Amino acid sequence: MIDRRPARLPRSSLAPLAAAACACALIAGCGAPARPLESSLTDMESLQLRSWISPQLRRNIDLLPVLGGQETSMLWGSRINTMTLNQTYQESLRRLGLMPDVPETGRYQLKVEVLALAQPNVPVAPEVALSVRYVLTERAAGVGNVLYQRTLRTTQKAGIDDSLNPREQLRIATESALRSNIAELVRELASLPLPP
Repeated sequence: MIDRRPARLPRSSLAPLAAAACACALIAGCGAPARPLESSLTDMESLQLRSWISPQLRRNIDLLPVLGGQETSMLWGSRINTMTLNQTYQESLRRLGLMPDVPETGRYQLKVEVLALAQPNVPVAPEVALSVRYVLTERAAGVGNVLYQRTLRTTQKAGIDDSLNPREQLRIATESALRSNIAELVRELASLPLPP
């Protein structure tokens, strides 16, 4: 008699296949939040930008609480939460020598607000766009004189050279967009005519 039932894989060989399928689904489907140190200016960038900064700005910029943070979805994306934003800007300004030694003693105050973070739905070589509004005011006598106000938009890509994992590519592109935005801000502040 001939057995016409389809051949079945032994149970011992199904377990590793199921585990591998679950791992792939988790890797492809989970969000990866941006990290503060990777989003901050690097030491090399800080050294290059530091030489452009005017003496009036050095150790004279107090950072107000950064606004516009978003939590990363469990399903997909790479957002920048409020804590990461604040740590990123504090670390970058500190590396540049812009923050005062004693908090709230600087001549200037910097207000930062993330307005938009655009990310693709398809995670293949993602390009991320970030828009941030900056306002630099003078603290003198509580006048709040606005010296600089601008919204800066930066875009960055990541690909296979950065990571084989699509969610990591998105995270890397997001961190790079924020880092580029901060560098662009510093370049603009460096060329700002400031009162003596």
